[in-house]
Order: sequence, then structure tokens, then C-alpha cells
Amino acid sequence: MEYYDENFGHWEDMDDPDTQQFYRDTQRKSVYKKCSICGHRVKLLPQYDKCDRCCCILEAGGDPY
Repeated sequence: MEYYDENFGHWEDMDDPDTQQFYRDTQRKSVYKKCSICGHRVKLLPQYDKCDRCCCILEAGGDPY
């Protein structure tokens, strides 16, 4: 099974109980927001304003538009 969210992207090591708990907590705390870059409605932690997709593109030196 693949685990993904717009906060942290793809989750690995989901066999670890601590990682599973952190994932569940992240999902529970996340709310629907509009990404400040691409404008898509995504589920993010309240303190975040950019989706994982846009952040990965920016980190790689690209333009997410």
C-alpha cells in the first residue's frame, strides 16, 4: 500500500508504529486549503500553505506553473 499526502509526499517505513502514528496525526490535523502556488485544493497542516508537489518542483530549481 502506498501512503501519500500533500504535507510530506510519499511516506516510507510504514511498518514502523511510530511512523504510522505520525501519519495518522498528520492526517487528523490537516485541513483543506488552496495551495498558494498552484491554487489546487489540497489537505495541508494549518501552518503550511504550499503542496508537496509545488515544493518538490521549487526544491529542484523548477517553476511549478
